[in-house]
Amino acid sequence: MKTLIALGDSDTSSTLALSLTALGKSDLGLAKNSDAAIEWINTNGGCDLLISEVYLTPLDGFSLRDALLPYLPDLKVIFTSPHDISPYMERLAGAPFLSQPITNESLAQALTELGIADESQAAPPAPAPAPAPAPAPKPVAAAAQPRSAAVAPKPAAAQPAAAAAAKPQATATSKPQAAAAKPQAGVAATPKVAMKSVAKGAATPVAKAQARPAAAPALPPKPDLPPDEWVGKTLHHFTIEARIRDMETETFYRATQTNIGRPVMLRVLKPAAAADPITLEKFMANARAKARVTHTLVTTVYERGEHEGVHYYSNEIVAAPTLEDVIENGRKIDAPTALQIVKTVGEVFNFFDKECIARVALLPRHILLKPGSAPRLTNLACDQAPTPIDRPEEIQNLISLLRPLLAADASSAVAQTTLTEIQNLAPEKSTWAAIADLAESRMPKAAPVDAAKIQSQSIARIRAVEDSKKNNRRNTIIYSAVSLTLTVAACFFAWKSLTKTSINVKDLGKMVEIPAGKITIQGRRVKVPAFKISKYEVSIIEYAAFLKDVSGSEEKAKAVAHPKQPPGKSHIPNGWADMTQLSPPNPGYYSRAKKWGRYQEVPLSLDSPVFGVDWYDAYAYAKWKGQRLPTEQEWERAARGDKGLNHPWGNEFDNKLANTGSDFSNNPDPKVGAQNDGFKRWSPVNKPKTDVSSFGVQGMAGNVFEWTDSWAEDAERGGDKVPVYRGSSWKTPEENTALRRGTKLTEFQSDDALGFRTAEDAN
Repeated sequence: MKTLIALGDSDTSSTLALSLTALGKSDLGLAKNSDAAIEWINTNGGCDLLISEVYLTPLDGFSLRDALLPYLPDLKVIFTSPHDISPYMERLAGAPFLSQPITNESLAQALTELGIADESQAAPPAPAPAPAPAPAPKPVAAAAQPRSAAVAPKPAAAQPAAAAAAKPQATATSKPQAAAAKPQAGVAATPKVAMKSVAKGAATPVAKAQARPAAAPALPPKPDLPPDEWVGKTLHHFTIEARIRDMETETFYRATQTNIGRPVMLRVLKPAAAADPITLEKFMANARAKARVTHTLVTTVYERGEHEGVHYYSNEIVAAPTLEDVIENGRKIDAPTALQIVKTVGEVFNFFDKECIARVALLPRHILLKPGSAPRLTNLACDQAPTPIDRPEEIQNLISLLRPLLAADASSAVAQTTLTEIQNLAPEKSTWAAIADLAESRMPKAAPVDAAKIQSQSIARIRAVEDSKKNNRRNTIIYSAVSLTLTVAACFFAWKSLTKTSINVKDLGKMVEIPAGKITIQGRRVKVPAFKISKYEVSIIEYAAFLKDVSGSEEKAKAVAHPKQPPGKSHIPNGWADMTQLSPPNPGYYSRAKKWGRYQEVPLSLDSPVFGVDWYDAYAYAKWKGQRLPTEQEWERAARGDKGLNHPWGNEFDNKLANTGSDFSNNPDPKVGAQNDGFKRWSPVNKPKTDVSSFGVQGMAGNVFEWTDSWAEDAERGGDKVPVYRGSSWKTPEENTALRRGTKLTEFQSDDALGFRTAEDAN
């Protein structure tokens, strides 16, 4: 059965793919919009089951179904959405609807309603009993089911139990996002991309170059190991759900970081290993090494800690099959996927070499194949490589691994030829950068974008512009994607309106002079000389000017670099740059703030604080400005004033006065997560106006944490010094805004809630 998942959200798509695979549905495809859905159907010779987002673009889900039915009369459809669809209930026309997040039970029930059998177990058919309503099937054992809580970073609003059933209730309360397109009232016309006639049962795909590689189908997760003492319990702020892997000194767990609702993989050092000082130091050193890796194609280490004698560190968990899964299940990969793997490995290992980061050797289980995305690698960094790695030999091993996995079709010839070229490279030319470039040059190119696609993209852009300008307007008018026409002038006008900031550019770099005075910090009375500190946190637009100036000049970049900064280190923040290795490219947060005013489904403007910067980035910017980072004592003096207040405005906490995490939520509903301070995540650096200290310094109680110039010894790390950050952020629920003090594992770590401001000596 050919199944196509057409959702705009890649995380939900991947989770759904895992659930379908667990139910025995292996012939899967993913599409982010209706154009991609039609292209997939053309290429794969039809479709048996379509699972579509109602508010799809440029055609909504209902219109896509109506356009396909003349060609695919036996097509079965399931609709889904995190939004309220009560105005369009009649357009379901009997099709099941799944509220999000989608559970395995509701999915199985919808499939049963459509007469689609659970193929996960090959049990012999039982004699047919008298007709009776059947309960929703349970497709797999609980230990083997993929858990949506462990992979979905953007949970929808809590809904009544009835809302999770196969059919929605008209009283559903969740509201559609402003960008959602209203389904058309009538039957849609033929899609903008011509739908080729597909005979029922046709098996020959239409030959068509694809820009994005079709990753290997998602595979069911391996069953968890038997439970141990931690499963089902809490370690610090992590709820441990299942054991993933057991090693001699460590155990890997799937867990949820409860204070921010983030799924993680938790690596816990076993008590016997922690008792050995050498093993404990190696564990901590490896965590620090992994924290230095900031490449977008490598899983991220979040934090390391110790709680009641238990040592751990958490890192990103990716719901995706590995290349090892493909091999063990006897699967094949297509040519674009093979080339993308080579490109990913080449780019990542070239980064490791440039940053002088030691790593372990590559294995098939380290390569993650998430459908619809570029392949990624697990974090292979370590404090000291166990054995020296021979680069030419490792490249040869990679090629030898991929060759037998290529599917036997016409497109594989190019990939096989490319692999041969790589194998035949002279040792001195056999570099990771060289093979990445060679693989990229042989990838299929995207077909020309037609006028309909250009129009639909323009419509989406204008919708995003209007969203940001109206900022969570309550009664949004929803337009159909295929009914609007836009002019170039309108697009240009809307784009220009977005590039403006709410702060006068002259005010962004304004400095506030703080008189000399005394503070009590960590139990000590300290005198702080007079100094100046920036009134606002450094904004995105300011940091962009810095990058533009130093990126084109090696001499300028060296002039602002810290003496201990690794050679060749980039100052581009994590998440800032466009991911051009994807097709189509995925814009980074700078492009999104500049062009659309939104990032991660929330408003983000150019006058929001820069984030994703490590300590060396903050140091370099400050030096470029002829300034420096404030010391921890200076920061606290500027925030607490002469009276040593607990918060910039006084001693009592008020969650409406600063952009803190007192109302933080991942719920996409714009009403949720901004009810206290008016902002779901980042705010412009001059807002809220009430977050101001007695000296007139803005934003020290929230928005983002801020790097300082101070370093502190960490007893847990054997006395190693680590940089200190101060303040609170949009995701910090605690009420210790001006008193909060924290450290990172290393100066290389960054965070989407961590920025900085600058300081200088008083005249």
